[in-house]
Amino acid sequence: MKIVIFEPHPDDLLFGPGPILLEWIEKKHDIHVITVTDGRACFRVGEQADSENAPIMSEYEVANMRTKEAREVIKFLGIPIENHHLFNFHDADGQKNVKEGIVKAIPLIKNADRIFFPSDNNSHVDHQATHDIAIGASKSLVLKNLEYFVYFIPTYGKFQEDSKDHQFEYIIDEERAKILQEWLEIYQSQSFTKYAWKMYKRFLKKIRKWTYGIYKYEEIGIYNNF
Repeated sequence: MKIVIFEPHPDDLLFGPGPILLEWIEKKHDIHVITVTDGRACFRVGEQADSENAPIMSEYEVANMRTKEAREVIKFLGIPIENHHLFNFHDADGQKNVKEGIVKAIPLIKNADRIFFPSDNNSHVDHQATHDIAIGASKSLVLKNLEYFVYFIPTYGKFQEDSKDHQFEYIIDEERAKILQEWLEIYQSQSFTKYAWKMYKRFLKKIRKWTYGIYKYEEIGIYNNF
């Protein structure tokens, strides 16, 4: 099975699809990852800027660091490097890149069996744009036989009751939880944001249950999350 995963920033692969992705890799599925933005806005004004550990780096340097980390994750997971597709859109540009993103995504998903992307009605501009890219490419190709998997980064919202029948809980064991914690260590750019880094570590040590959604092409636009 060919599975294409859309990652808005270089680290969302972990906190969105990460747990279930480990199972799909074990099952030898043909995994492709699209990293939509370069993560350059990581240390802009906000909670990150308040951290005494935030480095003095240009946004170009931040983008290079985070893109390199995304590549290292692909190697860590054992996914072929040629299956990692970097769109390199500037972080935080949101809807500016949706049209170009759709064009780039079309050849990557045209023969896919499943795609995995962020929820609709997302509070983060890049996560929403990534959703719009995935849906736009699917509509362009009229991919009615595709399985549509949806994830939500908890910080940016939650699944709504209107699609409760489409949601399922995925539970991981301690072995996979440890892999997720090792995976987090690759994102050393995040370790400079001490408050967020502590939150990430606590989250992965504690959480063993994740929620995902599965939808069909005909249901696009019907549900809050799809």
